[in-house]
Amino acid sequence: MLVKVKVQIMPDNISLSRKLQLTFDLRIVSAALLVIIVAMILIWKPWSSGGASGRTVEVTGQSTITATPDEYVFYPSYQFSNADKAAALDELTKKSDEVVARLKGLGVADSKIKTNSNGYGMPMYYDDGNKEASYNLQLTVTVGNLELAQKVQDYLVATTPDGSVSPQTAFSDRKEKELDAKARDEATKDARKKGEQMAENLGFSLGKVKSVQDSNGFGKAYPMSRSMPTAEDVSSSFALQPGENELSYSVTVTYFIK
Repeated sequence: MLVKVKVQIMPDNISLSRKLQLTFDLRIVSAALLVIIVAMILIWKPWSSGGASGRTVEVTGQSTITATPDEYVFYPSYQFSNADKAAALDELTKKSDEVVARLKGLGVADSKIKTNSNGYGMPMYYDDGNKEASYNLQLTVTVGNLELAQKVQDYLVATTPDGSVSPQTAFSDRKEKELDAKARDEATKDARKKGEQMAENLGFSLGKVKSVQDSNGFGKAYPMSRSMPTAEDVSSSFALQPGENELSYSVTVTYFIK
């Protein structure tokens, strides 16, 4: 069908008339609308929703990475008590300066040594009637290799600290990111493998992924708590044995099924 529309424009200041003729072909308009509809369907992809039923299956992929720790953290502490408050603080300061200087001399970076002191400003009374001001010096020393960690432990034993002298082993941030990426890769592959196995056994096909829930997020991977030897239990010849730590990862994936 051909439709013709005629529009006549008669400007006041122009003596000659102009005619503007517009021609519309309904077949061209219909074809253009069809192209638009097809394009919208291709963009939205309604068939990718897994079918009218929207059925899904959920699987959890898991992985565990085992590796040798590359970070050693020491927590030596020292107690200072004296009837003279100023004298107790002076002893704490001297001890802190001495230990920090020696640790730096061994090769521990300044940024890897943290000191913290706390105590009772008022004297404490004891059963024998004496009263003393008591203060505590706590250090956190982080070492990035086993050889240096051994030297640090040997030195700390000689300073007779309170509590444990052996370090707590852990993964550094850099190494934990590497292990995290590897564990995630294995966990997602495990999830896909489980989904395909279920599909084969139960007679359906896996569609596209509907959602993914990353279940990792337990923070740094430290070993399980255990009783650590004290300065009285350890001699300078006590060898560090870091062993291996584990980093676990899990991911839950929901697939559309066909």
